[in-house]
Amino acid sequence: MTRRTALALTGSLMVALAATGCGSGDSGSGSESAADREYRLVEDGKLTFAMSGQYRPFNYFEDDGKLAGFDVDLGKELAKRLDLKPNPVTGPFNSLVAGLKAKRYDLIVGSMSATDERKKQVDFTDEYYLSGAQLFVGKDSSVMSIDDLKDAKVGVVLGTTFEDYAKKQPGVAEVKTYSSDNEALTELGNGRIDAAITTKLLGLYQIKQTGIDIRPAGAILFPDPASIASQKGNPKLTAEVDKALEEIRNDGTYAKLSEKWFGVDISPESKS
Repeated sequence: MTRRTALALTGSLMVALAATGCGSGDSGSGSESAADREYRLVEDGKLTFAMSGQYRPFNYFEDDGKLAGFDVDLGKELAKRLDLKPNPVTGPFNSLVAGLKAKRYDLIVGSMSATDERKKQVDFTDEYYLSGAQLFVGKDSSVMSIDDLKDAKVGVVLGTTFEDYAKKQPGVAEVKTYSSDNEALTELGNGRIDAAITTKLLGLYQIKQTGIDIRPAGAILFPDPASIASQKGNPKLTAEVDKALEEIRNDGTYAKLSEKWFGVDISPESKS
């Protein structure tokens, strides 16, 4: 055996041992790092998911400043299933897609609809709950449906599908935008706007919790299912989140979270 051959074999052996060492490090205590690379996470070991924090009871701040709600609980459960530490963050709803594209977080778990325009910018999981857009008016209003509006001032949250819909209605003279649905509903209760459009579940929750002097008017305007948004080019994370969502539904965890916050099943499969 020549010296050159011996050196070559020694070098090959060292490379093989190094590769073996790296492989063993990816199991056990090193598995999290492997997952970080596979999922392309914003921060190692954490699942950073965003929401507005202004969409009670889906996501909101409690009096002590703690972030709570259905979306928060679901995001934490997803992190658990992916063996990651949950890291919920907040921002204005109309800025969330831009923040995701800028890689400031991994997901948007914030009651967002997967519109065609948003799909051009980010990817989406399957739907994770089903609700619908609802018109709300003052309790003493003569309006019984969207068709009864005339020269109306309607409140919606900026950047939502509700804003786009309201602008197309012939009876709407002005669409006033707010940073949160709770703010829009409060303005309606105070008589500063004629109507508001938001998710039916959210509006009914607000009426029950605060006694605000408003009511739903007419039938559901259009279905408003929510999906989880992820960065384009990160298909592994999107697929794993979809898989985790299915597990959460199948093992009864979803039903427990749904009952906790709404008293009914709000999954896409439910007719509640």
